[in-house]
Amino acid sequence: MQSGVMRTMRMSGLLLLAVTVSVLLLGNRPAVAGEQPIAFNHKAHVSKGLDCAICHRYVREQAFATLPTLQTCLMCHSAKMSDNPEEAKIREFAKRGEALRWQRLYALSPDAAAYFSHRRHVTFGNIACATCHGPMAERTTPPTRALVRFDMDFCVNCHQQKKVSTACVACHR
Repeated sequence: MQSGVMRTMRMSGLLLLAVTVSVLLLGNRPAVAGEQPIAFNHKAHVSKGLDCAICHRYVREQAFATLPTLQTCLMCHSAKMSDNPEEAKIREFAKRGEALRWQRLYALSPDAAAYFSHRRHVTFGNIACATCHGPMAERTTPPTRALVRFDMDFCVNCHQQKKVSTACVACHR
């Protein structure tokens, strides 16, 4: 009986070690993006007082934040507001009935086997978007890759600073 328990504990330990090593070695590999459909100027929008959640809906209410849909852009840009050709592209997409296909820059590595909830971090943890996404609000053009590389060390350090759980099961299920 005892040898069966020991074998199970050793196997569990080896599995945990393998997952940890994979996460540490592979981490969050930011995708290299191609060109975004709109050369979105975050700085111009933030300077007008727009909050991230206006375009990245559900960031406070759900686990996943969204990338802006064409309909989100059209709430303000259905009529011409400027001579910026990027703004005109929005209406061109609408005329063609074509969705905006943003290149996603931030994603947890599938190897991490971790669960991340925007709601938990933004609403309950009161974590500013820039903590994980970098100085996006100052960008006049879209980045081609994630501005912050978040891996297990990044997350664990933040959890320790905020004095929240660093237990494996808090993020890995």
